[in-house]
Amino acid sequence: MIEKLKSRDIEQTTKVYVKGLTMENPKGYATLKETANNLKKLGCFIHKSNNKIDGLITFRKRGNNIILDFICSLKLRKGIGSKLINKLTAYSLSKKINSIYSNVSGKDKRVIKFYHSLGFKKYGEKRSKRGLLLYKIKLSLK
Repeated sequence: MIEKLKSRDIEQTTKVYVKGLTMENPKGYATLKETANNLKKLGCFIHKSNNKIDGLITFRKRGNNIILDFICSLKLRKGIGSKLINKLTAYSLSKKINSIYSNVSGKDKRVIKFYHSLGFKKYGEKRSKRGLLLYKIKLSLK
């Protein structure tokens, strides 16, 4: 089940977010406090199985576009990530959004393949503050 983040779910969602960062390639890091504060500022959908949060997607609206900030599933290859992207896409279409943008590590071939399978296209590259190669990706909705 996918739903919009509610205040009662922030603590559990924060833990899933931080755990998700450790699953990235390369690994990310954030404190629980930083994450909880950020979740209150971002749009967020959560995926629940048996009343436990096992996936999330965070985003922000910028003009007529969505910037996908973070997506994570604690259960890989179970369709949770695809369901979250589909929810964000449906939400974006209802808000008359033109495109969904994100960045993905050039090292993480699994994630690149995931986004490509959902229709995202690479449109550029950049370096992160830590010097990592990031692919700039976009899903056009119009």
